[in-house]
Amino acid sequence: MNYDIIGDVHGHAEELEQLLQKMGYKLKNGIHDHPDERKVVFVGDYIDRGPKIRETLHIVQNMCESGNAYAVMGNHEYNAVCFHTKDKENGGYFRVHGFKEIQQHYETLKQFKNFPEEWKLFLNWFKKLPLFIEFDNFRVVHAYWKDEHINWIKNNYNNELTADFLKRATTKYSEEYNIIEETLKGKEVSLENGNSFIDKDGASRTACRFKWWLPLDQRKLKKDVLMHCPKAYGESENTENNEIVYSSEKPVFFGHYWLQGEPVIENPTAICLDYSVAKDGKLIAYQLNTAMANSHPVNVSNLIWLTKGWN
Repeated sequence: MNYDIIGDVHGHAEELEQLLQKMGYKLKNGIHDHPDERKVVFVGDYIDRGPKIRETLHIVQNMCESGNAYAVMGNHEYNAVCFHTKDKENGGYFRVHGFKEIQQHYETLKQFKNFPEEWKLFLNWFKKLPLFIEFDNFRVVHAYWKDEHINWIKNNYNNELTADFLKRATTKYSEEYNIIEETLKGKEVSLENGNSFIDKDGASRTACRFKWWLPLDQRKLKKDVLMHCPKAYGESENTENNEIVYSSEKPVFFGHYWLQGEPVIENPTAICLDYSVAKDGKLIAYQLNTAMANSHPVNVSNLIWLTKGWN
């Protein structure tokens, strides 16, 4: 079986349809299907930000339910479940309804305003999405593959976001909370000496996302491994967190990190497929032919993408 692994879509259904078309998928009974029986694997983050969130969800869900695709949970789907699920013990929701949280989720709320029952069905579907998928030749997770986290999720919750898992995962600093935070939102490193930065949503942050996938020989300065860190801080030598490294020979594909520019492969065994389509970037896929996966390393020539606005 051969696969097309697609990065974060964030409600950009037109770009998704065009990318599927570019890769040879055709509509068959209203569902995207490949004549050579290729399958799509989606890395999460289907909702929020974009103009066609409902349409995106219908495409992804229909492909999954027809057997033409697989999908893992992204942090935006997880956040949505928490935002809309009441905590029966305290009467609130598992995700607070503050200004920042509403702003991040606003496009989804707006686009489903007149489709409340449909939205409930999608929320129930989100809860059934796996937190990761391990195939024979490769792996997929939304933000961070750490073997200890993955094994813990398998052994304790069978890779399912159960009601008990959700309750425990929204209890700050519990084991479940830390594992979900890193698996779906990535590894973060606190900045020293009071440093901070403003993120893409205008919020002040004192911790940076850590590029855990970078090989050790590419980690010379802090700016190499800490995303969006303050300029002066980033010029200092990187001497910490080098024990955080992906060491498996089995490739892992993930999204989440809002990369920009020409798509590259920084590590042939850990490949980020999020190139910021929701910020006028690219919707990107990696075309994996599993018959060649063991003898041919991951190659940049197998990346295919669509720049926003392409026609």
